Order: sequence, then structure tokens, then C-alpha cells
Amino acid sequence: MAKNKKNNQQGGQVHQLPTRCKAESCNSKIARMNFCDEHFTWFKEGLITKEGQKPKDFDKKYNDYMNRHKKVS
Repeated sequence: MAKNKKNNQQGGQVHQLPTRCKAESCNSKIARMNFCDEHFTWFKEGLITKEGQKPKDFDKKYNDYMNRHKKVS
């Protein structure tokens, strides 16, 4: 019986879940989809990719984002 127990055990790896925001140079705790609250909003607006990097047209998108939110404030 002891032999069967050894053979049936599986040595799976344990994966650590991320605890910090995936955005470049951000160390805030995650809130949604591995981003902090601010960077999750940026992700929804297209200012960062799902890997947490800025897209090629970041400056244009950021200016549009700021113009939209300036009117609201």
C-alpha cells in the first residue's frame, strides 16, 4: 500500500499570482486584471497594452484622454 501512495503523488508546480501592477514602473497593489485602479482605466482607454506597455501612439491617445477628462472636471 505504501508503494502505491508514492506512485500516485504528483509533483505539480505552484504558480505565484502577481501582487503588483503590470504597468511599467508601477508598484501599486493590483485591483483588476493585474492593474491598479489608475492603470486599469488607462488599459480601458487604450493607453497601455494588456502586457502593461505603452503603445506606439501613446502621446496621441494620452492627449485625447486628457482632453476628454478635462471637460468632465
